[in-house]
Amino acid sequence: MKKLSLLALALAATTVLTEVEMAFAQSPGATIEQRKAVMKGNGGAMKALGPMANGSQPWNQATAIQALDTLAKNGGETMTKLFPQGSGPTSGEKTAALPAIWEKWADFQAAAKGQADAATTLLALARANDEAGFKSGFAAMGRACGTCHEPFRAKQ
Repeated sequence: MKKLSLLALALAATTVLTEVEMAFAQSPGATIEQRKAVMKGNGGAMKALGPMANGSQPWNQATAIQALDTLAKNGGETMTKLFPQGSGPTSGEKTAALPAIWEKWADFQAAAKGQADAATTLLALARANDEAGFKSGFAAMGRACGTCHEPFRAKQ
């Protein structure tokens, strides 16, 4: 049942992405809520993948593909579109996004692309049903996530 909840969360995040283009036309608060939903979906995907990567849950190719597809779609350009100018801490809305995102935009874009690339690499391994490759490559996915979280997200 827990796996289904995580998958439902990941699917919801993917659905949110179809509306990412609208982020530019929304109020800062709506944009922030939208990106929080995407980040929750990413977190759900990582929670589904982590136990398979560390061996505490058996390999499930379908779950891995679904979760990694979510992470791949949510990274890169999609991620950067969730952070339009004016949707940071100066907007008056509650957000963990740090001003460094906009101050170091090229670095942020590179980090978002790195996350998408790491997810795409793991997705190819999952599609090939390469459990060993997935397990050995999973740490790189976590590091790619940290490349954004560490310099661009307030500690909570």
